[in-house]
Amino acid sequence: MNKVFKEIVFNFDESKQEEIDELLYGEYDYYTIDSSEGKFLAVVSFYPEQLEGVKEKLTEIGLKYVGMRETKPEDWVKNIITEPFEMIEGVVVDPMDHNLEEKDKIVLKIPQGLAFGTGLHQTTKMSAAYLKKYLKPGMDVLDLGCGSGILGILAKKLGANRVVAVDNDPLAVEVAQENAVRNRVDIDVKWSDLFSNVEGKFDIIVSNIIAEILVEMLKQAKNHLKDDGILILSGIITQKSNLFDQYNVIEKMVMDEWNALVIKI
Repeated sequence: MNKVFKEIVFNFDESKQEEIDELLYGEYDYYTIDSSEGKFLAVVSFYPEQLEGVKEKLTEIGLKYVGMRETKPEDWVKNIITEPFEMIEGVVVDPMDHNLEEKDKIVLKIPQGLAFGTGLHQTTKMSAAYLKKYLKPGMDVLDLGCGSGILGILAKKLGANRVVAVDNDPLAVEVAQENAVRNRVDIDVKWSDLFSNVEGKFDIIVSNIIAEILVEMLKQAKNHLKDDGILILSGIITQKSNLFDQYNVIEKMVMDEWNALVIKI
């Protein structure tokens, strides 16, 4: 995938991490850069017109703008993890295709960058942990807002029957399709704005996106859940967790400022 992206760069302030996550999480790819000149935040987009609004918002919370530059996925490798790591117990992510053969472990080949869902973020880890806990072989799973496709691929490797992975970003759909091939799994990856292009019902709907969109999704979720089906929802910053108080939350997990919920409707 020889695409050229734009990225805007800011001086990184760790005290602003929670505000940064709330502004960017689920909407943009972003990462930090450690260099001899200090630590920086880079926000990446294939759609440069989006970055002006991001620049304004990050400046408003006190980050100092450094500049904009062109970047390619291969350039990001210098700033992100390249060695395999254990995302959750029993599940290893291999960013650079080291041809791992891990006994009694699931290996996911997921390059870093390009689309959200590399296995590093707390929200992805919590979603994966709940999939591992609740998914039984033969279940049908929908990954709504799939990003890189990591959760849908994991679901298939955990023994799911039908796996559908959807996203409203065409680039994410392309990346997830490539990752499905890379991991040799048969999952249906396609464009959909929430449920607009989704057919059938599922035992599990997993969705790792921002809280406000999850709330909208829940209005239609019952139409796509089988009897006794569950929702695994992540990407909920603590300040927004009260948006889900009205729902039947059967389990909750918290990592740093992030929440993941298991809900029955």
